Amino acid sequence: MKKEIIATTLGLTALLLNQSAVAKSTIGGIIFTNFYTQDIEETDNTNAKTDSKLTKLEIADNSRLRVRWDNEDNVGMYIEMGIGSDVKLRHAYGTWDISETSQLLAGQTSTPFAPLNPSVAMVNNSGDGYGNVSPGRRSQIRYTYKFLNKQGAFAVALVDPTVKNEPATSETTLPRVDMGLAYRTFNWQIFPSIFYSKQAYDGVGDITASGISIGAKTASGPVTFSTEIGAGKNWGNTQMTLGSSFIGDNNGLNSAGTPTQDNDNISYWFDLGYRFTGEQTRGTVHLIYGFSSSELGNSRDLESTMLGISTPIDFPWIARGFRLRPEIFVFNDEDNLGTADKTDAIAGIQLQYTF
Repeated sequence: MKKEIIATTLGLTALLLNQSAVAKSTIGGIIFTNFYTQDIEETDNTNAKTDSKLTKLEIADNSRLRVRWDNEDNVGMYIEMGIGSDVKLRHAYGTWDISETSQLLAGQTSTPFAPLNPSVAMVNNSGDGYGNVSPGRRSQIRYTYKFLNKQGAFAVALVDPTVKNEPATSETTLPRVDMGLAYRTFNWQIFPSIFYSKQAYDGVGDITASGISIGAKTASGPVTFSTEIGAGKNWGNTQMTLGSSFIGDNNGLNSAGTPTQDNDNISYWFDLGYRFTGEQTRGTVHLIYGFSSSELGNSRDLESTMLGISTPIDFPWIARGFRLRPEIFVFNDEDNLGTADKTDAIAGIQLQYTF
């Protein structure tokens, strides 16, 4: 009996070791806790003014739990759930590395359009709606071709074209198409990309949404620099992550056909950083500016800007996985038609735990 037990144990151990040799999985997560003061001043189109001051201590909605799995046939899976005031799916996709240069991806994740983000964390995360162009995390089928010598990659994705809460008076017959390139040259990385989508509205006709973007980043010694600019039209008529700025809900044509002109959209941001290393710390000071606008002919012009400093500080030698991020930002919105405006000033610190 003892021999049988020993043989069974050795067999199970060998099987587990063999499985671990050909497949691997990881489980991790990030918890963000924000502690900040907020001063909001608003003026509506009747010149009525309000001023509110708040102090907030809360878990951020982009806290997350993630699982990755890969097998011996170069097939992988990634799932990421957002946890905060509610639970939501952030990413869920599978990949197959067909060869050294080709990959097929299917599932929900970010698209190849406008892949860069400024270092904005606590309020208006990633600067969405205040300079950052984000395609959102959409269901898609994507093919990626990787250049040899790690020079970059090209990706094209067929993306779910439907718009959240889109009325029944619209229809789509073709998927949205997103294409992006990442290329390394000298000391720069560049990221040009485009997307195109079309909706058909009863009584209105076809409405197209499109965008073109180019991003770049570099570093020299302790100095880093990254930027991205995007332009296009009718971003409200495709699923984009546009934040809570004035332009967020006012940059597309609605199902009733009003407004009737195309909405012209533009966004850009600059992130200038300085890296430092202390006795027990390592971090980067980011100085960030962003601008977004949505213009409808001569009748409506909305502008949203951000300016601030974000300083993520890690403790790699004494508390690996722990990060402090002091932030000071001013977010400003203007409606040049109704002369309404809003200023949101925040100052605080984010605590981050990563595993």
